[in-house]
Amino acid sequence: MRIYMRSGILISLFIFFQSSTVFACDCMPHSMKDDFETVDFVIKGEIIGIKDLGYPNIENTLTYKLKRDYIESSGYFVQVNVSEVFKGSPQDTVTITPRWTNCDLLFEKNSEYIIFGYRDKDGNYRTNMCTNTFKMNSEDMSRLKAIIGDDN
Repeated sequence: MRIYMRSGILISLFIFFQSSTVFACDCMPHSMKDDFETVDFVIKGEIIGIKDLGYPNIENTLTYKLKRDYIESSGYFVQVNVSEVFKGSPQDTVTITPRWTNCDLLFEKNSEYIIFGYRDKDGNYRTNMCTNTFKMNSEDMSRLKAIIGDDN
């Protein structure tokens, strides 16, 4: 009986670890310059609102089930107060709409980001972890400014 239980546990662990790769987001590496050239917009803005709880059936998403307390200070479905536009022509406030996949970015409320993104066919603003979106820091900001300087 113990042999069967151990075998069952080992098989279950094997299946779990084999299937866990499904949860990963697979991104092709690319430079910030390449990303800047291909996205629809690049903005600097502060996360002023979390709209995750307004998403239909949020309680049924894997994200919510794994960590439902994230909504208090961060989220995926966020409002951004745009303070600077580097590319594109977004409004003063935009809403980043997630696809609710493992590639979505988790944004912290009251934090400032540079967001590389695109508009979908319905006009939604979107981004994901495969872009060069970053929480504000001087090193990445310097890299972005160098790219913008190269384009002029």
